[in-house]
Amino acid sequence: MVALARGLYTSGGRRASTWRKVARVNNAASYQLVHAQGYASSKQTKPVNITEVADLPSHAQVVIAGAGMIGNSVAYHLVKRGWSDIVIIDKGQVAKGTSRYGSGMLGLFRPSYERRLVEYCIDLYSDLQKQGYDVGLEHCGSVNIATTKDRMISLRRRASSYRPTGVECHVIDKSEMTKLHPYLNTEDVVGGVWIPQDACVDAGKVSEVLAHLSCQGGAKFVRNCGVREVLTKTDGSTIGNMSMEHHSNKHIKVTGVRTEKGTISCAYFVNCAGIWAREIGRMMKPPVKIPICPTEHFFLTFQPRRELSDRKLPNVRDYDSRIYVRQLESAFMLGVFEKTARPWDVTKHRQDADWNQIKEEHWLHLEPYIRAALRRIPILKETPYDFLMNTPDAFTPDGRWILGETPEVANYFVCAGMNGNSLQGAGGVGRAVADWIVDGLAPKHMLKFEVQRFTSLHNNSRFLYERSREVVGRHYQLHYPIVNEFKYGRKIRTSPIYSELEARGAVFGERMGWERALYFNPNHHREDPPSELPAGTWKKPEFLDHIEDEYLVCREGVGLMDMSSFAKFIIRGENKSVINYLQKLCSNDVDVPVGECVSTGMQNDKGGYENDCLLIRRDNSFFMVSPTQQQTRILEWMDNHLPEDNSISLQDVTSMYTVLSLIGPKSKDLMEEMSGSDMTMEPLTYKEINVGYASGVMVLAVTNTGEPGYSLYIPSEFALQIYDNFMKIGRDYGIRNVGHLAMRMARIEKFIPFWGEELTADTTPNESNKTFKVKFDKDYFIGKDALIKQSQEGVYKRLVQFQLENFNKDEDVWPWGGEAIYRNGDFVGFTSSTAYGFTLQKMVALGFVRHPDSLTRNLTPVDTNWLLDEDAKWAIDVNGEMIPVTAHLNPPNLPIIQQESVKDNYKHKKHHPPVQLLKKRQQREHSVA
Repeated sequence: MVALARGLYTSGGRRASTWRKVARVNNAASYQLVHAQGYASSKQTKPVNITEVADLPSHAQVVIAGAGMIGNSVAYHLVKRGWSDIVIIDKGQVAKGTSRYGSGMLGLFRPSYERRLVEYCIDLYSDLQKQGYDVGLEHCGSVNIATTKDRMISLRRRASSYRPTGVECHVIDKSEMTKLHPYLNTEDVVGGVWIPQDACVDAGKVSEVLAHLSCQGGAKFVRNCGVREVLTKTDGSTIGNMSMEHHSNKHIKVTGVRTEKGTISCAYFVNCAGIWAREIGRMMKPPVKIPICPTEHFFLTFQPRRELSDRKLPNVRDYDSRIYVRQLESAFMLGVFEKTARPWDVTKHRQDADWNQIKEEHWLHLEPYIRAALRRIPILKETPYDFLMNTPDAFTPDGRWILGETPEVANYFVCAGMNGNSLQGAGGVGRAVADWIVDGLAPKHMLKFEVQRFTSLHNNSRFLYERSREVVGRHYQLHYPIVNEFKYGRKIRTSPIYSELEARGAVFGERMGWERALYFNPNHHREDPPSELPAGTWKKPEFLDHIEDEYLVCREGVGLMDMSSFAKFIIRGENKSVINYLQKLCSNDVDVPVGECVSTGMQNDKGGYENDCLLIRRDNSFFMVSPTQQQTRILEWMDNHLPEDNSISLQDVTSMYTVLSLIGPKSKDLMEEMSGSDMTMEPLTYKEINVGYASGVMVLAVTNTGEPGYSLYIPSEFALQIYDNFMKIGRDYGIRNVGHLAMRMARIEKFIPFWGEELTADTTPNESNKTFKVKFDKDYFIGKDALIKQSQEGVYKRLVQFQLENFNKDEDVWPWGGEAIYRNGDFVGFTSSTAYGFTLQKMVALGFVRHPDSLTRNLTPVDTNWLLDEDAKWAIDVNGEMIPVTAHLNPPNLPIIQQESVKDNYKHKKHHPPVQLLKKRQQREHSVA
C-alpha cells in the first residue's frame, strides 16, 4: 500500500499549511501521475509482456505468494535453473507492489556478506539492460558524508576493509566532495567516502522485466488472488485445527495453497509477500514464524530544476542527519531512516477511512529531516515540494533480510524483510532462495540471513512493534563496538537471578532475546538506578579496567558467570539408537562412558560447521549445550536427521535450567564448602550433587574460558538461593560476578574460535585448527568424506591468531573485527574477532587468511611453512594505518593456576583478592596520582 500527498513551499522555504491529498497509487490516475514525475522510465526498447492467467491452475511445482520485485526475482531465477512449473499469485496486480516505489539506489559500501548480493544485483540489472531492456541503470556513484570525527573513523575503517575485495572507494575531504556535488553545503563536514560504482535503477521496470522473463520461461501469474491458507500434510493426513507445539520439519510438508480463487496443490511454497508475509505465515497449522513488522518509509520529491537537466549528480548519504538524497531526472528525491520510526499495523488499515492518506502528523514527523536536507543542499530552500510518498516496508528485528526454509514446515521458503530497499538485494536474494530450493541446501554466506536465527519471541506482535521503531534508524546509526545494543524490546528473556545481577551492577547486552551481563560496574550500589552502557568509542572502552579485574579474578581467584542463555537440549532414546544417531551427526566420538562429556562439532556435507556443542552422556540420553543463537537452527538440523522409526526424541530445555559457571583456581574449595562433596573431577566429566538445599544439580568440570572451574546446570527454581549462597560463602574466597566480555577476552587470547564468528557453515575443522575434535577413524559421520578430501588436497584458508606489535591500547584506534590482513603487502584475509589479551599485554585478533593467488588467480593451499615463514611481514589495516602483527597457529603458552595448588596456598588468607588484581589496582591508583 502506498500513499501520496502534495505540498508546496512558501517563498521563505517553509511548507504551506495546507496540501492536497491524493489517492493511493493503486489508482490508475495516481499511477500515471507518478510516472509523469519520473518514477519510471519511458525509454524501454524491448517490449515487456506479462502474461496473466484468469483461472488458478490446479497444480504447480512451486507457488510464490507476492508478484512484487522479490517474488518475481525468485521466479526468474527458478526459471534460469530450469524449473518452469511455477505459479505466482498476488492479492493485487503483478509488479505493482510497494517495492517498485523504492529509492532505486544500489550501494556497495557494505559488509561482504551483503555486498555479494548487491554486486550480483548490479550485474544482473546491467545484463538486462544490455539485452535491450531499459531498467534505467546508471552508475552515478555515491558520496557518504561524515560530520563527526567518530563517523569519519567509521567510514575510514569500512573503506579499509572493503577496498581490498574490489570495491572502489576513496576517502575524500570537503573540497573534493564539493567538486563531485557542487550543491552540497560542506561547512560542518569532516570528510567522506566516494564510491564511483554505486548505481541507481528504475525499480518498477526491474520488477516488470523479471516478471516478463519469468513468463517466457513458463511461469504463470495470477492477480487478485490472495492467500487464505497454506496447506500442509503430516504422516499422510492434512493437518486440521489440532494444537501443535512442535513437529519435525522432516514430517510436515507443504501440499498446497487455498486462495481467493480456489486451491492449488504444490510441492514448494515461497512467501515473498512483503509487509503481508507475517500474516500469511500465520495462515496455516502449524503457523510459520516470519518476524517482520511493516513500518512507514517516506520519500519526498522536489519539483524539477532547470540547472539539473544536463547534470548527473551522485547519491548523497548524510548518515548523521539520517537522510539520503538522489537526483531523479532533473529533480531531487529525499529519503529518511528516522531515529524513531512509525510502525504500520496491517491489521487496522480497514478501520480507518483515511488509512491510505498522508496526514498532518506525517509532515510533523518528517520536519526535522526535511530541515536537515535543506541545510545539506541549500538550493532546496528555493525548490517547491512535489510529492510526499509513504511506502510501508517490512523491517526485521535485527535489520537483516529473512531468507530460507522455515524450521516448522519443510518446503516452505521465505524471502522477506527487505528493510526499506527491496531493490538493493532483490536479484541476489532471489537467486539465493532459488538455488536453495533447487539444490536442497543453503548457499554460502547465508548464516546471517537464515530465518532460523529467530525464536517465537521475535514473532511476538508487541515485541515487533517496539523493535521496529528502533530498527529503522539503526540503518544510519553509528555502530560502535561492544555497546551497540538495542534499547526497545528488552528485558524479555532473563534468568532467575537477573534482578540480583542488576542490583550488583550488571551492565546488560542482549542475544536471542536473552539479557546477558557484559560486565559489572564495581562502583554500583544496590539503591542506584541500573547501570547502563556508556557512550561508544573506537578506542579503548572506558570500562576496560572493570573487564580486566573480572578476567584476573577468573585467572587467580573465583569468578561467577551467568551462562543461562546457552541453548540446551535433551536427546533421548534406547542406548544403541541414540549413540548411532549422534555418531552420524557428530564429528567427534560420542560413545563415551556415562558421566563424561565430549566437545564436538556437527558438520554438513561439505565439512562446515552446523553446530559446535558439548554433549553430556547420561543413562539412555544426552544433554546437549549449544551456542545461544543456535536454539532454533540446530533443533531443525537435528529434526531433519531423525531416524524414521521414531526411536529418538528431542526436547528443548533451554529455559528449564539456570547455568552458573564458577571459574578460577579457588572454585574447587568454594564448591566443596557449598556441597560438602569431594569436587576432585577430571576435565570433561560431570556428576549430580546437592548444592545447599538444592538436589539434582548437574556439575560439569568445564568452563568456556580455558580456566579451571565448573559449570552448574541448576533447575531454575533453585537458582536464586544457590546464587545467594555462592555470593555469601564466596566472600571468603574473593568471589566476584563476571560478565561475558571477560569470557570473550579470555577465549580470543587463548585462541578459542567461536560459533558465528570463526565457526560457520562455510568453515571446517581443518581450516579452524579443530581437527583434534574430529575422529576420522569413525565408520561414518556427515561431512567425513569432505574433510578427508580437504585434508589430502590442502586447505585454502586457515584461522590464525595475530598479536599486534607497537600498539598503544590507551591512545590508538582499536581493531574491532573485519580489518584487512596483509602478508608482505598482499591482501590475504580479514579479522573475525578481536580482544585485548590481559596476560599477553597485547591486542589480539583472530582471522582467516588465504594465499594471495587464491584471491586473484588459481586456488593455492596455505600450509604451515607459508604461514610461519620468519621472513614474512604481516600487518593489519586498522583505520587506514598498517599495524605490524605476528602470526600464530597455536594458543599462547599462558600459565594456569591449578585447583590442586590452591587449598594450601590460600586457605589461611581466603579474604585476600588475587595478587595480580591488587597489583593492577595499585598501578591504576599510581597513574591517576
